[in-house]
Order: sequence, then structure tokens, then C-alpha cells
Amino acid sequence: MMIPFVSCPLYLKQLYDYCLREERMKNLPGRSNKNRRYTLKYGCRAAFCCVIMAAGVVLLMAQSGRITAKDQRATQAITEAITALGGEKNIDGIRSLILTGTSQLAGNPIRQEVELRILLPDSFLWINTSNIMGNKMVRYNGASKGELLNASFMGAERIPSITADSLDAQLNRFANLLMGALLKSGPIAPLTLSSTAGASNRFSIEKATGLLGEIEFDPQGKYPLLISYKDVVQLPPQMPKNPRKKMTITDLSPGTSVVDAVVRFKDRASIDGVMFPRTIVTESQGDIREFRFGNIQINPNLTLKDFEIPE
Repeated sequence: MMIPFVSCPLYLKQLYDYCLREERMKNLPGRSNKNRRYTLKYGCRAAFCCVIMAAGVVLLMAQSGRITAKDQRATQAITEAITALGGEKNIDGIRSLILTGTSQLAGNPIRQEVELRILLPDSFLWINTSNIMGNKMVRYNGASKGELLNASFMGAERIPSITADSLDAQLNRFANLLMGALLKSGPIAPLTLSSTAGASNRFSIEKATGLLGEIEFDPQGKYPLLISYKDVVQLPPQMPKNPRKKMTITDLSPGTSVVDAVVRFKDRASIDGVMFPRTIVTESQGDIREFRFGNIQINPNLTLKDFEIPE
């Protein structure tokens, strides 16, 4: 049985009083050895339950992935945002998500169908489907069980997929997505928010290895409004230096570059008591891509098999 957080101090005090009372009673004249054994037996059980309870609290805190605050103003911003998003109970009750909709690059008429699967704390998968010259192309990107997921298909045939993504880069993007949508720290916890000089609603996001980026809250709605961070992106493939050499996928492997990225969260709507953004806009290297989610499912029946790339 899991004991609610609010009752933990009371429960510990009662346990302490019980053990103290039994310790005193066992020294009274006439107290039998049987009773002492009874006290020892159930006192140990009570202590064991206390350990189990403490472990349960730690596990729940780890599952919640809550962002911590470094100062009072950051604490207030986090508290207000959690309340605006629907409260701790509703947010921490989310274990899985499926978001489906469309994706479109600014200035490009081609619209893709997208599906985002999430199984907290660290499994996620983007599925992008588009039509190229009458052929159906499907791309998979994500991570699960500590492994990078990346594959492309043209029709039923698997085609070479050039990518410079690393597992760390994918998890970093996923963490930023969770922060903007649910104010969770996700798979790269712990993260800490601290005040930024001269800004009332913008805060620095820090992790143990250094600065991660910034988060901005809506002054009116109190929701996370945007995340800015450093992203690792792939550069365009380089042509072989020897023009006579037959090109291979290895020759076309791109390099990487660290760039500034911004993710904006818009059009919040209440889904099962949680205010989700139905529109997410990403900006990187001058490219702007808009994701619109028409359907958002909370706690669908997802398993790790749903994050395996089909053969």
C-alpha cells in the first residue's frame, strides 16, 4: 500500500511513538519474553514498512521527473505553471501519450502526416509519412531502451537513411518537448530552473554538465511558452572529392554543427484535465516547421513493442 505524501510525517511520528512506547514497556516488571519477542518481531516489520514507504516515495519522485528550482522566483514560476497545466495529480498521472496530426515546413507545400508515441520516462518515436512523386515515404526517429531509433522506408522497401543524430541529441530534444508540454525534466534529469537577470518570465535551464538553455512562461496563462537550447544538427552531405569514384552512402555521410534552436508551444486545450499544446513550432538554422496535433490520447495502452521499427 502506498502512503500519500501528506500523511508521511504523521505516519513516521506514529511509528516513532509506537516504537518508543514498546521500548519502555518491555523493561517493565512482569513483561514476558514472549511479549518482547512480539515487540521485536512487529517492530522490525514496522521498520521494514518504513523503508519500503521511503523507497516508494523516491520512486514516485523519480517517475514524476519534476524540474527543481534554484531560487524563490523560479519556484513560484514552476508552481504557477503546474497549476495552470492542470495540477500535479493530473500531470503525474500521465504514463503514455499518442499525438497524431500534420507537419509542414514554412514555404514548402508538402504536408506530412505525423504520429508521436511516448512511453515515459524515456521511450518516444516520431513517425513521419509523406508522399514523394506518388511514392509513400515513412521515417522513424526516436529512442527506446537506451537505443537510437532511425530508419526510412520507400513503400515496402527500406532505404538508406543518412543521419548524424546521437542518442544524447534525441534525448535532449525529447526533454525539451516534455518541458514545454508538461514541465517534466524527462530522461536527462535532474534539471534546475534559475532566474535570469532582467527577465520576469524567462529562466535558465541548468543540468549538472552545464547550461542547457532557457524557458519562457506566458505572463498571462503561466504555461511554458518556448524553450531555447543548443541543438546538434547534421550538415548537408558532402560530395566525394574524387569525381570519378562511385558514390556510396559512406561518402555522403554528413558532419554536424551546434546551432541555436527554439521550440514554441501554442493553442493549449484541455485534454483529460491537462492543458496540452495542439501546435508546436520548431525553429533551427532559419527553418521553421509547424506541427499541428488534431488528436491527443492520454495513457493509451503502449508497450516497448510499439517502439520497435518494423522490418
